[in-house]
Amino acid sequence: MLVSCLLAGCAGGGATPPDPAARQALARFDGLYQGQQIPSVVGGNCRTQSRTVWFRVRDGDVELRSSRRRHSAVQRPIMAGRVRPDGEIALNRDGSDRFAAGQIVGNRLTVTEVPPAVGALASGTTCLYRYEAERQQGDDEAE
Repeated sequence: MLVSCLLAGCAGGGATPPDPAARQALARFDGLYQGQQIPSVVGGNCRTQSRTVWFRVRDGDVELRSSRRRHSAVQRPIMAGRVRPDGEIALNRDGSDRFAAGQIVGNRLTVTEVPPAVGALASGTTCLYRYEAERQQGDDEAE
């Protein structure tokens, strides 16, 4: 429910809240967060080792990427979504039923993928991950 409510507010993507207080509340989360994609449910051909990922947060928009640089060989984010002024995050993968929800507290960002329909998990074809990241100091606008 939280994921769908948060994502419903970001249908246009990149929408900056008109309220200066809301913009200021979101700005405190801006930055580049480096962390790990950690398997939480493993089955089939799922990755069993953790890997490094990056979250870029800017003006309430959140992107999850496998590369720190925006213009690398990986052009599209793995997932994208929004952060609310209270730090709650909702992400989804374009064109799929993959969702994730979490929060930013201080300099720590944590997100967990939400399981899809029960049938997909029962068949063992769905891989689920959790993400833990910390905000990087300094070079947060690497292109």
